[in-house]
Amino acid sequence: MSRVGPTAEFASLVYGPSGVDADDPAEAFHESSRLYPRVAPGRLGTLLDLADSPELQQTVARSSRLHPHRPGIELERGALPEAHLRDVLSARRSRGPLERRPLSVRELGAVLETAYTVTAGRRPVPSGGALYPLELYVLALTLEHAECSTFHYDPFGHRLARLGPLDADLLAAALVEPALAERAAAVLVVTAMFWRSRFKYGLRGYRFALLEAGHVVQNVALAAAALGLSALPVGGFYDRRLDALVGADGLDEASLYAVVLGGAGA
Repeated sequence: MSRVGPTAEFASLVYGPSGVDADDPAEAFHESSRLYPRVAPGRLGTLLDLADSPELQQTVARSSRLHPHRPGIELERGALPEAHLRDVLSARRSRGPLERRPLSVRELGAVLETAYTVTAGRRPVPSGGALYPLELYVLALTLEHAECSTFHYDPFGHRLARLGPLDADLLAAALVEPALAERAAAVLVVTAMFWRSRFKYGLRGYRFALLEAGHVVQNVALAAAALGLSALPVGGFYDRRLDALVGADGLDEASLYAVVLGGAGA
């Protein structure tokens, strides 16, 4: 008696009894981003260009958007409390806030420092080729001593640059579950500047950006647990709407992940 495996069952839920489409985009991307012995050596030319080009090295080393001309908030370093890793791991939960409570600048700074700050040229996450293609934005709804605003995080200066006012209704409309915005103190948005990785790794670089976003959000969740904050990683958002809120064009830069943060005790 033959048995249909669970993978085939899942595929039939998406495509029906006829099976997976021949032009399934997920399969096409996965195939296009594979590495093969006959293909990988072709990337060596780019690696040598990077090694021989001081200008390219300098560009790679400052891999972040910078807004020094904009008003912003200087963040305190070293604000994360000491905690045992075992305790933080056991306390980590994916949970949204039950009610809206203010998030302090100190708490937010501790989360951002743990997530993606630059220390001695490196950041606290693995990154393919140390290219760091991600950008972090804070959609602050109830941030202590700050207006309802959109901020960009500068990982070099550990600073929030204010990009402009935030429309809370537009944020709610960008989430598949709008009620999350009604209880959030802030929403952290992780975007990717894909060409920072793709110039070196091709389509494989796209995979690396996705992996890196996961590392960053895990750091956010662990920092939130250490601080007693609620943190809910969210993939349920309308891409173009969230892109518009942070100023991403959806092509060269696009939203990958979001985290709904609550204030202490929320």
